[in-house]
Amino acid sequence: MDPVLDALLKSQPALWLGGDRYHDEAAFPTGFASLDNALPGRGWCAGGVTELLASEHGIGELSLLLPALSRITRTQGQWAAFINPPFLPYAPALSNAGIRLDRLLIVDSKNDNDTLWASEQLLRTGLFTSVVAWVQRSSAQKQRRLQLAAEAGKSWATVYRPQHAAREHSPVSARLQLNIVATQLQVTLIKIRGGREQSVIIDPAEFDASQGVEWPVPELR
Repeated sequence: MDPVLDALLKSQPALWLGGDRYHDEAAFPTGFASLDNALPGRGWCAGGVTELLASEHGIGELSLLLPALSRITRTQGQWAAFINPPFLPYAPALSNAGIRLDRLLIVDSKNDNDTLWASEQLLRTGLFTSVVAWVQRSSAQKQRRLQLAAEAGKSWATVYRPQHAAREHSPVSARLQLNIVATQLQVTLIKIRGGREQSVIIDPAEFDASQGVEWPVPELR
């Protein structure tokens, strides 16, 4: 490809070239080597939305974010936000994982519409390096607004959605499906900008270091 044309295409964040891998895009290392190796930028995408589609709560879906959130809030001293978490965040556990509580904003938004609105506003400010939101229902249009807001603010956005949302179209940077397989967390990349579909297995022991305590292995149902 012509270097001038390549530079022009890379300057347009709304343009997606599915077969191209832009390794020079900013990313936050996940803290899990196997997952970093699977992601195009070797980490969570900055300036985009990552959807995490979990089969249920408590399978390690939040533990996946802790190393990066610790680096953002403690090492870099930047801001992160939780919007509409399904359970009251346990401050001692977050602190034990290395997250600076004075750099973490928690918004109790009550419903999906307010959650999506608040997420978009925080992302557009550019003041929050990471915004994590939990929603039950969304739409392609609403997810597109979040994607554009993350691009504008150059923020790392994470949206937790139910697993059945995988059947719906969503114009975001990445969609990852989370399941427990034989007491291990399986992370399946079902859509990844500049990457390919694949699965990564994370052993529960890998969560211990980031949380500072032994991670409870979920029981199979």
